[in-house]
Amino acid sequence: MIKRIAAALLLAVLAAAAAGCRSDPESPPAAAPAAGTGDPMRITLTDSWLPTSTAAVDVVHRELVDQFRREHPGLELAEDVLDNNALKQKIKTLAAGNALPDVFMVLGSDARMLLGNGLIQPVDGVLAADPSWSGGFRPEAFDDFTFDGRRAAVPMQITATSLVFYNSAMFREAGYERFPDSWEELLQALEKLKKLGYTPISFGNRDAWVAGSCLFSTLAERYVGEAWMNDAVAGTAKYSDAPFVEALRAVRSLADKGLLNADRGTLDNVQQRELYYQGKAAVVLEGGWAVSSFAADAPPHVAAQTRLALLPAPAAAPDGQEGGGLTVSGGSGWGIAFKAGLSGERLESALELVKLLTGSEQANRAAERGDLSGSHPTDYNEGASTPLFREYLSLMRQVRLTPVFDVRLPAGVTEAMYDGIQELLRTDSELTPEALAARIQSAAEADAGG
Repeated sequence: MIKRIAAALLLAVLAAAAAGCRSDPESPPAAAPAAGTGDPMRITLTDSWLPTSTAAVDVVHRELVDQFRREHPGLELAEDVLDNNALKQKIKTLAAGNALPDVFMVLGSDARMLLGNGLIQPVDGVLAADPSWSGGFRPEAFDDFTFDGRRAAVPMQITATSLVFYNSAMFREAGYERFPDSWEELLQALEKLKKLGYTPISFGNRDAWVAGSCLFSTLAERYVGEAWMNDAVAGTAKYSDAPFVEALRAVRSLADKGLLNADRGTLDNVQQRELYYQGKAAVVLEGGWAVSSFAADAPPHVAAQTRLALLPAPAAAPDGQEGGGLTVSGGSGWGIAFKAGLSGERLESALELVKLLTGSEQANRAAERGDLSGSHPTDYNEGASTPLFREYLSLMRQVRLTPVFDVRLPAGVTEAMYDGIQELLRTDSELTPEALAARIQSAAEADAGG
């Protein structure tokens, strides 16, 4: 769900984009046809709903895009489908030329920058104009897209980014009838699983965001507490604080103890699941978007043994959180934005598309396939959902969502943090937790200084 942008490149992009807004060096690719030409109206859409994906968020949105095309034969919907990393880079490039698509997926941290530079339009007006649509959203779904009282995008999902998918049969074999209650106990369990011949955690951090979103955003909170996480979002936290350094040390311990697969730096989040599906790994760390894929792609006997848990806190945790508990990193992360200047019939058609992609019909289909939408489902067959999704739904009803670093922090801070964690996880790394904390703090101070 969640990727990063290099700070220097992003600053260059926004500067170029601002210049593009003033001089309009390129015409947007989706200009309306001339009146009387007989050409169909054209709107453009850029997203990451890959047709090869088994994730419910992708499958459902693909179905709805196809449905929209069938229902609007006189409208040309030009769609560009990319993976998340390529999508972020494409949007960056198009923003630099003031040539954004009419409608596109955007990460919360990027939406802040695009809105602030006038490249996308706030969605408050269209939401207020249709209470039957806007009233169906979960209130917290807009948290990642609300800046200075304005909402920059329409949420399309809500998800925990840091879940422990674990093979309960393997844990029982290691002597654990329940998931460990503390970080220390979890490390002990993983070491026992390693002795039994299993890969304790199958990890794919090629793109750096998996360690940040699926491990560290929650594990850090276990050490520093919720208040510190909120301070980080506000820009007032100190990354040199001892609890944050200890959280980095906890990450490093996974490499030091040999609890991760050796090829973790070459796999992505989809590839990391394969070792688990083969019955050779005990744990995968990923977000709620993967629930439907585990149910669909894992062999039946592996799927039947798969359970969900949250990363536990260290034995001496802050804020009375001993043993982990009711918090997990998460939110909407990705939303759908409208480019600035979109108006008239093209805006009306684009809005109709976005309502279909984010409303109750999408929420109902997502729930049946095993995912949570930004909107509440209103009418779906609960029996059609999988046991793993029902477990996920039960878990989500109990937790509070805390910030995901790459969704809520400035791009430069996220880059320093996530690239540093990737380096920290290398077996031969000489980077210390203290040095990485200082590097992140320097990035935060540079961002604050403008």
